Amino acid sequence: MVADILGGLMTVEAGWQLRLVFDSAALVLIWLVQLVIYPSFLYMDKQDFLVWHPIYTRKVTWVVMPIMLGQLVIYGVLLVNSPSPDLWMNTALVGLAWLITFVYAVPLHMTIEQANQPKRKAAKLVTINWYRTAIWTAIFLVDIWVLLIE
Repeated sequence: MVADILGGLMTVEAGWQLRLVFDSAALVLIWLVQLVIYPSFLYMDKQDFLVWHPIYTRKVTWVVMPIMLGQLVIYGVLLVNSPSPDLWMNTALVGLAWLITFVYAVPLHMTIEQANQPKRKAAKLVTINWYRTAIWTAIFLVDIWVLLIE
């Protein structure tokens, strides 16, 4: 239903531009998380980390979820209105990123505050996040590839 409504309001070109905006935002965000935010957890003392982590997770959700939901919606709209192999590939990659996020990363975040060794859990986040980093990088590279061949 959302795809039908948005599809009627959006040209394919506008959809492509939104795709690039959301994919670029996801790329920048995931690399920031991977290279700066998650590693910074390893340098905090345990007490500060346990105080900061729930604040961080609440606040970062306001940044992450609009990007992830926007990406999901735009791919849905584009698939309904102008399906193509690159869209199917990126949609599958977005789905895989969501799966890793909600099956591995979110539950790990939820257990950090109860962990005896929260830094060990934070180190696991860095490791797990490499998969998401690779996926969102691949999504962006597919976008660039499509732009270059068209």
